[in-house]
Amino acid sequence: MQAIHHMKMCPACGGSASRDEAKFCVDCGKVLNENYQPLDSIRSSYNLQQKHLKFGNTSHIEADSLFGESKNPITDMAWALVVYSSVPYLGILFVPFAFVVSGVGWYKAYRVPKLGGGRLALVCMGLSFLILVGQIFLWWLLYLIPELGA
Repeated sequence: MQAIHHMKMCPACGGSASRDEAKFCVDCGKVLNENYQPLDSIRSSYNLQQKHLKFGNTSHIEADSLFGESKNPITDMAWALVVYSSVPYLGILFVPFAFVVSGVGWYKAYRVPKLGGGRLALVCMGLSFLILVGQIFLWWLLYLIPELGA
């Protein structure tokens, strides 16, 4: 009778060992004597079987804020109102508030220079005026288009 020859199977990727004395899988590098672990299939797919993951002291880069740090909350509120006022048709409700709050933010930045935000307040004031012109144009089109069809 012949002895049945069992080849070692990798518990992570399912590959078979090329020889009986093999300690590691040829395909993914997993130790063949270990049992299957939940992350083995993921680690073997990225060829990370015998690499140790680093935890703890990993350095990371701080991302810069898109608008920088503002110390003048009034100009931040003016910017939010300008963004809300850019919504077609309904945004016209926010335009007067954006203009007024921008003026208050500029005055606050002028009176207390260390707060900053004066330039943003002026930009918000200009944008709110341009958005007002755009909103008036949209409302004018809303009433003009039905008359053109008649």
